[in-house]
Amino acid sequence: MSRNRVRLNICGCECVIGSDDSESYVRSLGEQVEKAIEDITGKNERVSITMAAIITALRFCDEAQKAAGGADNLRSQIKDYLEDASHARMEAEEAKREVERLKQEIQTLRGRLAENKGHEKDKPHEELRVQKPIAVGAPVQKPQAGSYSRVQEGTTAEQEDFINFFEKKNDEL
Repeated sequence: MSRNRVRLNICGCECVIGSDDSESYVRSLGEQVEKAIEDITGKNERVSITMAAIITALRFCDEAQKAAGGADNLRSQIKDYLEDASHARMEAEEAKREVERLKQEIQTLRGRLAENKGHEKDKPHEELRVQKPIAVGAPVQKPQAGSYSRVQEGTTAEQEDFINFFEKKNDEL
């Protein structure tokens, strides 16, 4: 870009500004500075132009610092959002791979089930195991984690009371 030289008159003080920005932009900045100085001198007639210029410069520096801090905060938030999005994308890809793996496993298991049903049709009915029904009124034991037991036939009344005592305790828990 070509360097522009702009002549400004701010509150009676003439200055030449060299800038890469357009002349209209530099003039608009000059107008903002002049307006800010005139606002300060208009509120207090005893303030000199120099003092008003210093106060204006301090105000503009304060605004610039706060804007830079806000921009840094926004950059940090955007960075965090991008990291979260990346993490979520990785989790989604992992979940898709797991879904595909489970679909494959389901297909394999369905194939095995179909094979087993085909083999059972070939077996005579005598070979299929049928469980003996439990007698009505026989005490039923709840299976515990990792262990299964069958009700034994011929339990005595004393054994039934003993078993019922513990079943009631487990039901109360």
